[in-house]
Amino acid sequence: MTTRSLYRGDCLSILEDYVEPESIDLVYLDPPFNSKSTYNLPFKSKEKTHKAVEAFKDTWTWSDTPDESGESDNDRLQRLRNDPQLRPLAFLVDFAREQDTPKNSMGSYILSMTYRLRAIHKVLKPTGSVYLHCDPTANYFLRMVMDCVFGRKDFRNEIVWCYTGPGSPKMRQFNRKHDTIFWYNKGKTWTFNKDQIRLPYAQSTIERGQYDSNSPTTGSGLRDTKRGKVPEDWWTQFPSGGQISKNERLGYPTQKPLSLLERIIKASSNPGDIVLDPFCGCGTAVHAAESLERQWIGVDISRFSIGLINERIIKNFQGILSQSDVKLFRLPETIDEAKALAKQDPFEFQKWVCGKIGANGMAQRRGADGGIDGIMEIATIKRGKVEDAAAIVQVKGGNVTADSVRALDTVVRRSGSMSGIMVCFENQMRTVENQKGTDIWSDDSGTYPVIQGFSIEQLIKGERPHLPPLYGRRRGGRIST
Repeated sequence: MTTRSLYRGDCLSILEDYVEPESIDLVYLDPPFNSKSTYNLPFKSKEKTHKAVEAFKDTWTWSDTPDESGESDNDRLQRLRNDPQLRPLAFLVDFAREQDTPKNSMGSYILSMTYRLRAIHKVLKPTGSVYLHCDPTANYFLRMVMDCVFGRKDFRNEIVWCYTGPGSPKMRQFNRKHDTIFWYNKGKTWTFNKDQIRLPYAQSTIERGQYDSNSPTTGSGLRDTKRGKVPEDWWTQFPSGGQISKNERLGYPTQKPLSLLERIIKASSNPGDIVLDPFCGCGTAVHAAESLERQWIGVDISRFSIGLINERIIKNFQGILSQSDVKLFRLPETIDEAKALAKQDPFEFQKWVCGKIGANGMAQRRGADGGIDGIMEIATIKRGKVEDAAAIVQVKGGNVTADSVRALDTVVRRSGSMSGIMVCFENQMRTVENQKGTDIWSDDSGTYPVIQGFSIEQLIKGERPHLPPLYGRRRGGRIST
């Protein structure tokens, strides 16, 4: 059975409880780096009263009190001291804590990543590889953690991904324009498909002829100018986040280009192998894995991310995959589970709805609910011309009032959006229907209500709001349909 699985939760518990030991062929991870920054989910609106919702806060704090697992950071550190293999990392944690303030502790970050990287080591096959993507914030610490967990002898490459971009005019140093990717294998043999990733030689090299005794060779003294060269460990062919093409870009913070992940997956796995991304964000790694006929597992702690990835995969591979082909774990799958989440954590419920319905971004108003929880991109077609537009999403996990429906209508018109979608449970739909009015708008594809209700029951069934055929996120070189 083909594995296409998305897990919502902390990757440590997912790796320990759900992923079989020695079952994964390739791991790519782009974890937080203790950058002391806050990264927001994408959100564009004319509503100045709204602020973007945090995707994640990359700030770590040393905790002396037990968390939901029953352990404090002090307890985890003591476990490191008692582990013969990982004991050196306890000294690294102590060193990091001395160099940083307790409030923003690099020590806490190293401790967290040590246990997650060890869990990754356990699920990798003996022939498996791991690519750890990091920036200059913590790469020197992470390299030492990887040396300890995987072993220095299993280090293969330090890949430097170089890119360009604007710098600050006030900067008093060289622009920091590269990321580091550490490649380690687990055992004595590993996959490296060099013929899948060759690059053409420069024309000047080809013109000089195949023989060059002063250059690195294939062993025979001949360059294979027809098939090309194996790339060096510095990569300049891939755009940075801000330069990713508009059709591919989701606006998700820290998004990586699809072509970068395709090279890694082609090099270190084969069709049918299982690729794991334990910090999968907007799902570029699983997208690349699916396009290259690999199996995959994606993990992220954000419900919005899991909904976003699920929709990204289904939309980009429609006609090939259906909703039943992608397995979602630890997300609401029934009405009772959705109601329990809405009661337990209304904001997480809102994030889950926005991700699953296909909202391109999320926002919160300072203070009371301002009528916008998410934005969906729409492509309207008028006289054969495609124009960008938007639909507003508002999520209600509890009571829906006539005033809230009228307020949504006001926000739609004030923001210049085409539609407003009130998402609520079925038993609240009557209020929406009674108050939504009869105003409509149309394009070449049909007629659509300005305000419409959409139930959680419909969402779980996989139904979609009544919008033009072209809507959703731009990706894969086309608009999702």
